[in-house]
This record gives sequence, structure tokens and C-alpha cells, in this order.
Amino acid sequence: MVGDRLASDGACWRDGLYEVNPLQSTLHRWTTTTGVLVHNVHNLGINPATYSRPAGFLMPSSAKADAPLPQPGVQSLARAFALLHLLGTHHDPGLTLPELATLANIDRTTAHRMIRFLETAGYAEREPAGKRYHLGSAAMALGLRAMNRPPPDSRIVTRMKAVARLTGDAVFLIGRLGDHGHCLHTEEGAHRIKTFDLLTGTSRLLGQGTASMALMARLDNDEIRKHYNRHRAEYEQGGLSLLALLRGVDRSRKLGYVLAGAGGVAGVGYLLPLALEGDLAVSVVSAASRMPVSRRHEIGALLQATFGAD
Repeated sequence: MVGDRLASDGACWRDGLYEVNPLQSTLHRWTTTTGVLVHNVHNLGINPATYSRPAGFLMPSSAKADAPLPQPGVQSLARAFALLHLLGTHHDPGLTLPELATLANIDRTTAHRMIRFLETAGYAEREPAGKRYHLGSAAMALGLRAMNRPPPDSRIVTRMKAVARLTGDAVFLIGRLGDHGHCLHTEEGAHRIKTFDLLTGTSRLLGQGTASMALMARLDNDEIRKHYNRHRAEYEQGGLSLLALLRGVDRSRKLGYVLAGAGGVAGVGYLLPLALEGDLAVSVVSAASRMPVSRRHEIGALLQATFGAD
């Protein structure tokens, strides 16, 4: 339940419950005390006495005297969605059944039963000649249906509106779609650039733009090299070398945001924390005359403060 505080006085929690932890993209198995979660939130630098569990967590039975016992079906849903999230995170290389069970912290029999259900429903697929699982076509189709626009009252869009109002510039929401960054949504600032209206719904290769460069920075360098080789001709046609991509990624990892400027426009990109959503990034873009390097750094700090608070 949102807003309930984690007890730090050793209160007992129901043994055997699992809860999804969006902060670490894992499942936690609740033992007979709060020790497991307290240990993890200490590692994250969070005060366990004031830690609010995000929405979607199962409610430990002893957190409140009048709290209803969690339903077994809800517990199973939490586990199944955790497996689905793991498949999404590791979609390219895939995961074996033992790897899924280990990462989800559930026994192999339970993992097998759930992955078979997801496979039957089309949300997971196993390699024909192997033992690795990937996202299935039904999961991909479901994601594509949401590509037109994000929920209008989402936390991300609300914060995008605030940034557009503060900066006066356009703010873009970019989601990773395989090897590409797809523009999901645009919030216009006071200083409008007409062509920006046409970008929502379009896709470009990762690295071709500040937000998509931020998305690329989540990949390791070996993955970036493989990605570049798959699309070498298109990158070379646009004058973007592998060395330039790797330098841009390295700089963005050090700064915490991406800076870029070319062709009369300039911008800043920022990778959203996984606690907010999945593979998403935002960017603030405007005419280069409004975006000197010093202002780009200011906007980078603004994006970190606005979207990185979670």
C-alpha cells in the first residue's frame, strides 16, 4: 500500500512472501523480520525508517493489524510480472530457466510453471534449438500499442510539462525500440520550433540524438560495437563513427547526461531511472543560439533534479 512506512523496530513480516523491488529490478523474499529489506535499503543509502514502498508491492501481513492477508493470486502475479520484466531486461541474450529462477529468487519448479504459462500466452518464447527464453510476440505487440503516446497523466509527462515551462524549450520522451529510439511524446515550450511537431512517432538509430545517446549509454561497449556493426552503413552515411559514439557514451556516463549540438540545434539528454519506467530517456532541444554549453549543463542538472529524485 502506497505511503505505508517500513518498520525499523524488528516488526515481523509474513514468511514466504515475495515482493517486486523496482529500485533494484529484483524480487525480495520476505523472511520473518525486516532484515532483508532493511539491509537492501541501507545499501541504497535510504533511511529504512522513512522508506515508502512503491505502488504494486504486496502488503506484508503484519505491517498493520487490520491489513488483509495477501491473496495467493496476487503473489503469483507479482512473480509472473517479475519474470516478464527480467525477460525484457535481458531480451537480446535471453535467459535460461535456472537464470530466471535465480534472478527472481524463486524455486525452479515455480519458475518453470510460470514461464510455461507466459510461453503459452505468447509473452515468452524459447529458442527453437536452445534453452534460452526471450520476450514473445504478444509482449512486443502489447508494447507497440502504447507507442502512440504515454498515459497523459503519467508522472513522466507531468514532469516533462514542468521542464518545458521552466526552460521554454521542447522536451521529448524517447523509448528504446530494439536498435532504435522512438519518439513517444513531445511537450512544447514557449519557444516553438515548427518542425519539432513532426518528430513524435518517428524513430532513429540509437545514438542519433541526445536522448537516444543516453539510451545507448545503458549498453556495455561490446554491445555498442555489435550494434554499430549491424548498422554501419547507415551510421557512416550520417557521418557518425564508432569512435564518436563511444566517446559520446563515455562522456555521458561521466556527466550523468548527454550534451550535443549540430546543424543549428543543440540539446541535452537524460536516461530515466529504472524506478520510473523501462528503457526511456528525455531530452530538451532548442536552437543552438538558445543553448550555449553553460546552459546545457544547467538543463542537465535540472533534468537530474526533476527525473532522478525517485
